[in-house]
Amino acid sequence: MNNQLKSLFSLDNVMSYSLACITLSEVLVELKNDNYKRLIIPSRGAYPFWSAAQNALFWGAKSRKEAVKLYQEFNLWLLPFTSDWGDADISITSTQIRKFWAKVLADSIRFEKSPYKRFYENIVNAAGNKFTVNTSELFVHKSGRETIVDEKFVFIDTAISGRAISEIIEAFHEFNLKDFFIILIVDENGSKLKREYVDIIEREKAQGRLKQINVTKIFSEDASPLLNHGISSLVFPSLIETSITEIPEFKNNNFVGAGLWFIDSISHLRDTARPLNGVRGIAMNLINSGISQYLYEERKWFGDEVKHHAEMMIEWAGEFDLFNPSSTKELFDSRLSARNITVTENIDMSSSHVVRIDLHADLIAHIVRETKKI
Repeated sequence: MNNQLKSLFSLDNVMSYSLACITLSEVLVELKNDNYKRLIIPSRGAYPFWSAAQNALFWGAKSRKEAVKLYQEFNLWLLPFTSDWGDADISITSTQIRKFWAKVLADSIRFEKSPYKRFYENIVNAAGNKFTVNTSELFVHKSGRETIVDEKFVFIDTAISGRAISEIIEAFHEFNLKDFFIILIVDENGSKLKREYVDIIEREKAQGRLKQINVTKIFSEDASPLLNHGISSLVFPSLIETSITEIPEFKNNNFVGAGLWFIDSISHLRDTARPLNGVRGIAMNLINSGISQYLYEERKWFGDEVKHHAEMMIEWAGEFDLFNPSSTKELFDSRLSARNITVTENIDMSSSHVVRIDLHADLIAHIVRETKKI
């Protein structure tokens, strides 16, 4: 059932992924020295790279004090740029949804009052509270104590065809966001990038605003939260459908989005003896071990170790099919049950493991009403 874990977590894939984390840490140090402090992660697939890059920062630092300083320099914001809208009855494209998220980003880092910024904050507060989401890194904060708004930000994303990041880049320019640096981690060593998107990516490279890091296989992309550090992506189709008709700015500009990162969606597994938490742990440890192997070359038989741990993941997963989106829904349901949360909303899943929730009318009305107060 889960035999493809052997090919996903091969020695080549693990080492390529680990090397990308090391490269990411090195780029972040350079950007830190150039006074970049805000770090935005828009996709589940990118988060494990950042998480492992932190370890690379610590291991590569001259001292623990330096390592802590490097880590604390970055003000992290997890902002979902998901273009999923489920079965919402709307005439919209992925470009328009990503434009919405870029607008949320622009208004937030400029600390402007706007329905876009307010709408997202209302989602975090209302839906986040309902589903017991840890929201500590879901809001933007000022970097330090400065009084002047600093628009510089680092944007870490993953890419396969390049479509998503190209749409995001174009939206950045539309909203006059220029002081950004994109670290783009590209699947299958860039072989699936499409020509029209390569042109946009290369343009940003030429402007000194993008660094491309190729990876053999991004196994954390559009995957079970067991393979991406425990994160689920939530979207709210019924809220999208209602808000684009009832919030004037959304209707006039014809772009909208409604999503939330559930960054601790499998935290309940740590409270049980279920071996599924071991699957998550092995996936993380393999990457960290790969980083250590690159830095110190400490394991002569590391290839055998990787193979053994992939087999352990298969054994511990048992009949739990990591590659079936229904398994992600099972994890989501069990997480809420563990927190004594009763859910009566209709919940569906996308093929990429996005959790789609049709919020009840009263919560939708509350979010829309609070947004329209701006």
